[in-house]
Amino acid sequence: MKNLLKWTAVMAVAVCAGLTSCKNKSVEYVTPDECYKMVELQKNTAVVKWNPEDYDFEEGNTFCLERFEEMVKAKASDNENENSGVAAGGCSSWRNGQYHGRNLDWNQMDFACLVIQMPKGGKVKHASVALLNGNTIATQEFLKTGVIEDKYKKVLPCSVVDGINDAGVAININIVTHTPGDKFVGKEGDLSALCVVRYVLDNAGSVKEALELLKGRKICQSIVELVGDETHYMISDKDMTAVVEFDNGEMVVTEFNKGTDGFYSEKGTPAIMTNLYDFAIERYGIDTDEFYEHHPLSMGVERWKTIEEQYAKAANSVMDNGVIAQSVWYFKNLIAEKTPWLSENAVPTAYGKDADGWYFMKDGERVARDNFKAAETGFWNNYMSGYWAKYAETYGKMEDPHVKGNIYWETSHSVVYDLEEKVGYLWPFENFYSKDGEPIVIGIAD
Repeated sequence: MKNLLKWTAVMAVAVCAGLTSCKNKSVEYVTPDECYKMVELQKNTAVVKWNPEDYDFEEGNTFCLERFEEMVKAKASDNENENSGVAAGGCSSWRNGQYHGRNLDWNQMDFACLVIQMPKGGKVKHASVALLNGNTIATQEFLKTGVIEDKYKKVLPCSVVDGINDAGVAININIVTHTPGDKFVGKEGDLSALCVVRYVLDNAGSVKEALELLKGRKICQSIVELVGDETHYMISDKDMTAVVEFDNGEMVVTEFNKGTDGFYSEKGTPAIMTNLYDFAIERYGIDTDEFYEHHPLSMGVERWKTIEEQYAKAANSVMDNGVIAQSVWYFKNLIAEKTPWLSENAVPTAYGKDADGWYFMKDGERVARDNFKAAETGFWNNYMSGYWAKYAETYGKMEDPHVKGNIYWETSHSVVYDLEEKVGYLWPFENFYSKDGEPIVIGIAD
């Protein structure tokens, strides 16, 4: 499962690499009382009201760009080359009615998320509430101790993974498995892929304005050089939704507009984004031979179809969209029920391509693939059986599986953003700690 951990390691180091221990007296720290107000919402989840004067987007963006360049250089000089080129994992998002929902799937750790309220002020044009993954190095320190290095208060809010602003613009980031041989933006960009969510929340008053802002910046996807994945984004306001992706290095936008029972593209595709290229779905249809030929490293096919099955029924309430989130929770579905989501982790781990074409590794031997589904099934039958056995002996017996070092995956958080009310409804850790099943309401600070 090494590939499963690489994405987490990259995010953790990229956000706040070099965070030193609070025991280091030579480092200047700030406490919540000095510039923050931090309140625990639920076990392992807290909200903090950031001071926009203590935050600098461009400084954070530069930090991420430079850190990735350092890590790519370090990888190039690494003789081990353990990375197969693609990290695994999954996230799901959708737009339905006045709601924008998402699941963030991540490996198990002891923190869910940090809720960051960013008021308007300074260079921040739009106030927002956004979520930062609790597994980053700096976030863990912040949640554990309530203190953070002074210099990181300027950059930490830049790496939020989803949120909504006071204009009713919601956005989230997902990974998408990059196809070997494709071109990508690379390190020539001036906007880090990890900082796009914050950039849109701070500056965009609508989806169309967000698209114009992104067209004016070249998004750096140097993460492809590091772990083999690109990023893509779903952006919504009350009138429309757009998915922003990159095809051979060029930005491609798929628009979804209001229909009778949801938001749909011109071809009638619902507004759903997992770890697949939405533009490939539009061109070829999902799960077709043409789709796989163009997008062989596809993940999230089954999650996409699961969401689609109940999509039209969930446009009218937060809780209906919460049901969508629950239907693709990683722990309770992929692991606990052993749902055969064949595209999850199978393709990026099992496939390769050489002069003779695509192949599948089985028992250490190269086997030419007859079709993708056969190879995926072989992966699950030959590899995942050991994973289930390890799960049964460890994760399945824990009263509280959220412990440091646990490598199993679950949905770290689910959130449904109400685009009209401009609030979020948050279920951390697949509601593991909730007694009544109700979500936590998170709002934008004044």
